[in-house]
Order: sequence, then C-alpha cells, then structure tokens
Amino acid sequence: MDLTSRINSAHLLRSWDIPDSLRHVCCIAMREDLVLLPSFLEQHPRSKVRLLLIPDLPSDGPKYARFPSSNGTTAIPVCGLQGVERAVNLKKVILCQPGPSGAVVTAMLCRCLGAYGVRNVYLYAGQERGFGAQKALPDFYRQHEAKLQKVYGLLADEASREVYAARIKALMTGEAGYLPLSAHQEYYHPLVQPEYGDIMLDGGVSDMVGAQMQFAQSVGETGCIFGFEPILTMAAIARKKLAGFPQYHLQTAGLGEGTGQVRFKNLRDSSHIALNLDAGDSILCQMTSVDDFVRKHRLGRINCIKLDVEGAEMLALAGSRETILKHHPKLIICLYHNPPDMIDIPLFMREIVEEYALYVAHSSCVFTDTILYAYPVHN
Repeated sequence: MDLTSRINSAHLLRSWDIPDSLRHVCCIAMREDLVLLPSFLEQHPRSKVRLLLIPDLPSDGPKYARFPSSNGTTAIPVCGLQGVERAVNLKKVILCQPGPSGAVVTAMLCRCLGAYGVRNVYLYAGQERGFGAQKALPDFYRQHEAKLQKVYGLLADEASREVYAARIKALMTGEAGYLPLSAHQEYYHPLVQPEYGDIMLDGGVSDMVGAQMQFAQSVGETGCIFGFEPILTMAAIARKKLAGFPQYHLQTAGLGEGTGQVRFKNLRDSSHIALNLDAGDSILCQMTSVDDFVRKHRLGRINCIKLDVEGAEMLALAGSRETILKHHPKLIICLYHNPPDMIDIPLFMREIVEEYALYVAHSSCVFTDTILYAYPVHN
C-alpha cells in the first residue's frame, strides 16, 4: 500500500469518544482504576458491561464484582488477562487515569491486549478527556509529501511503514490514538538493541535511570556503556543510582555536533539546548560529539548508539558521522521531538551510509517514543 492510501485508511486504535451505540462491553482496568466503573455505568447507561477484565486480579480474586446502578445493583463477571478470549465479541473499554501515569499503564494494557490480537479500544477517564492530544498539523503531509514518500520507501518492513503512516496521520489530526504500539518496549527492537558484550554510547540520561540500568544488564559484565548527561545535578544523581553497575560510565556532557559549551534550559526530565540565550532558567553545559569522544578515548569498536537528546538528535548524528561510517553500530534514534526529524533523520542516515535497514516503532499512548532503529546489514 502506498503512503497516501495508508494515511487515508488509518483509523483510531484508541479513542476517547465512546459512541452511544456501544452495547455489549468488556471493561478493562487495573484494580486502582476500578473506581471509574460506577461513573462509566452512569454516563453510558445503554452500554452493558458483560465482563470486567482486571490484569492484576489476584489468583483468589472474586468471580463477580457488584456495583450500584440505576436498576439497583449490577453484578459483572470478573476475570484476569488470561480470560481475554471471553471478550472476543465485546467492545473493549479501558478505564484509566487521565494523566501521565494513566498513559503508562494504558500502554502496558494495550501491549498485553495486542498479544491476544486486540488492537482497537475505547478509553475512559471520567469527566475529562485524557492523554494523547496535541496541536494538529493538518498541512504536514501536503507540505512535505515528496520527502515523506521517500522515507516511507526506505523502511524495511510493513510494520514500520504502518507506524510511519500512522505517525503522519497523528500529527495531522493531533490524535496519538492512530499510532499502533509495538510488541517490544522502548529502545528494544528485536533486531536493534543493546546486547551482551556491546560497547554502547547512551545519549540522553537525566536522573531517571531505569533504562540505563536495563542497558547495563543487557551488555553484561563484558560490555561497556558511556552515558551522556549535560546537567550537572542530574548527572550526579544518576551516577549515584548507577554505582552498582561498573560497566556504566556516566559523562557530564551532552552529545552534539562538536565539543564546546552551550546553554541548556534546565527542566526536570526534558532539559534541552536553550533557544533563548537570555532565559533565566538556562545553564551553561559541556558538549562533545560522538566522533570526538570515540577518538579521544581510542575506542576500538562501537556496537550500539542510542540518541534520546530532546530535539538535538540531528546535531548528535552530524557529530557521529565518522563513527557510523567506521564502525556501523546499531542505532536507536528518537524521531518524536521535532516533526521534521521524521524526514531529516532517516534521509541523513541514508546519506551517511546505505548499508542499514531502517525500522520505525512506537511504544506509548502519547506522542513520545516513536523511534528509528537502524540495523547494519553488511557488517
């Protein structure tokens, strides 16, 4: 299917607009979100909840749940995720909190449901619409059609092409619900991920180091990771948290096109290069390039590079050209910070070296976590 047709045929996989015609329903919720069920029953009186699926249901949990309704008390059959086959002919509604934590839990639920072949769900968060919306860019495809089609043609498989088209539709409409979720987690494509014994460069750390701990476990004791975090305070916290992983070496520097100092806007979890140099909340930070770092430390091989650097991915890639040409590492590069990166990053990759298979996957229920995975096919 060509890109235009794929964009036009893409439909919402996760919708907050629950139709009045919804009748036989399976509600899906973690135990902490079951408090939303009474309001769902009240707001959608025509919907008959035939099954309540609770993924974290204890093995000795109840077989029925009873809730007050307009007709008195409603008894709803209850099962864990293993009973999802009982919901084959029912419409699925996920009950979730509207904020970031709800987005994380919903992504986990959607991934679990996807393993059973369930892709289309409705979302309910009470009175307010939840996550997954941003300002629409209705002209994005028309303005960049030729280049978007070129990138689409470079992608290595149908799954990547589906995600890429869905990302365009999501940007055009402002609805992240068009994006299909990958079966794998963020940074871990089946072909492109840190592996045992790898030497890895990890661009973008912050002080929340869950992914970094997992990277360290993946490369093992024989591997080595150099992480890069430009904000001094966050680097100090991250270094302390990673002390139990001697294979992880944190550098207090950001990755960019060259070595020097730049000002960063200092934010809790998304610090980035400051566009307004007079901003009062900006701080001076050290930068290096991948090529300068590899050269300085005389690294004989680089097996994997991950770049999640809050919109500076193109700069960091430009500073990695020599390393990519020489070592052909696996590449994990975020595409979601700037819409033009969907075009510029894949085309830059193909300009540097053609011997890469390019994959795109998405792993959240919001606009973050759309990632380009590049695999060296002629190593």
